[in-house]
Amino acid sequence: MHPSRLILLMMVSTIVAGCSSGDAFVDRNYMTMGVKKQKLPGFNGQLTVCYGSDTPREKRDELAAEACGVYGLQPFLVLEQRWQCRLTVPHFATYACVDPAMRMPNGGYINPFSNGQVETWRKTQERAKAGLSDNDDDGGTQSQ
Repeated sequence: MHPSRLILLMMVSTIVAGCSSGDAFVDRNYMTMGVKKQKLPGFNGQLTVCYGSDTPREKRDELAAEACGVYGLQPFLVLEQRWQCRLTVPHFATYACVDPAMRMPNGGYINPFSNGQVETWRKTQERAKAGLSDNDDDGGTQSQ
């Protein structure tokens, strides 16, 4: 074998071996080189965990819990897609970072990073404490 081909083969082998880690991880693809203060996973209320077919669900949930825990929140699995991440960990799961206490009357979680959703939730809580339903339209006064 020609020496340059041997060197090329060794370089390709090294690169492939370096990319072959099949461990699940929290995807940080939105991190930008040159930005001093990087955004942490979950900064917008969602994060993605890339994983392989052999990764147990508990491991994925643990990674998501660690990333959401930075904000004092808990992960909630939203979506799983196959063959959408990396070659060695081809699947991904999208989690929402939520506060279990912050739920709308219909049971849906709100995004604690969305000012509009938090404000709507806060108003709903105030109305519930005042004994009004969302259908009451008497200008904020209770009927006696």
